[in-house]
Amino acid sequence: MKTMQKASSALANFSKIIAVSLTAFSLTGCGGEDAPALVNIAVTPTPTPTKTPSPTPVPTLLADIEYTSAATSIGAMPLLLDIYQPDTACAANRPTVVFVHGGSFITGNKDTANSRLLAEAINARGFNFVSIQYRLQGDAPILSAPFVAVRDDLIAAIGGQQGPRSNAIGAAFEDTVTALNFLQTNADTYCADMSRLALWGSSAGSTTVMQVAYGLDQFGITRPEPSVVMNYWGDLLRDSDLGAGEAPFFTLHGTADSVVDYQAALDLTAQADAVSVQHSLYSVIGADHSFEAINIETVNVGGTSLLELSSDFVEAHLTGTAPLYTTVDITP
Repeated sequence: MKTMQKASSALANFSKIIAVSLTAFSLTGCGGEDAPALVNIAVTPTPTPTKTPSPTPVPTLLADIEYTSAATSIGAMPLLLDIYQPDTACAANRPTVVFVHGGSFITGNKDTANSRLLAEAINARGFNFVSIQYRLQGDAPILSAPFVAVRDDLIAAIGGQQGPRSNAIGAAFEDTVTALNFLQTNADTYCADMSRLALWGSSAGSTTVMQVAYGLDQFGITRPEPSVVMNYWGDLLRDSDLGAGEAPFFTLHGTADSVVDYQAALDLTAQADAVSVQHSLYSVIGADHSFEAINIETVNVGGTSLLELSSDFVEAHLTGTAPLYTTVDITP
């Protein structure tokens, strides 16, 4: 069970997430013991070489699968997910990536150009990609008892008060856990190997997947454990929830982020170093918050795009090959 101390940086970042306006997020909807040593690299990207186009596999989309009916103040609300599968027969259950969109817990949806971009990259590796819908603030979610306890614990530990936004944050955590358990129960139906699981989020979605990965152990909440976590400009609300033996993570963050302060990324990696959790940190110098501010297709390190680097990191952890753990400053 993890230490429950208050982290001084968490209050500021949690307050940012709670107080940020709809406008700020409307753009996007939003290790192993033999791992190589961490290295620090400062990089000025070079132009990506032109590659000979190759046929793009056409994924199979299983859209709008209802994974639960969740409580709101006006009644039950069906929650849906999309599963993008490689266009190959299911010979054996595949590694699976579950993505949670951003949007300040106010806006966003599971079907966006960004989620489809990530799905295409992950399907090309032979993996499933799942994008989920979850209850937002405007849905007036009602939390189940275990997640009332999660919400109240976070409020007590890092400040704030109960209200529509804190309920929405708790609902995002609850719905993500419910979706993961649904996929676990129906793994053979959807060709999903949930023992080889990646959680990926952006912004509020990243805060959600990190909380689900690292911040629920003390509540006895059952869910599949990830092999790796992908953190795009999000924050673990209480850094001390990251403990020894947890899944490695990849953080991408702009140094001029106006929504979730860049210090959140530094605090998280400092905690990871303290408890020996493997990680990578890619810092984009002068970049703000969102897929528009950090174009993962065009911003690159030595000719390799951030999208490809992210996909490489996921693939290494889901297939048992050697991942690259590194700290890189990128000047776009």
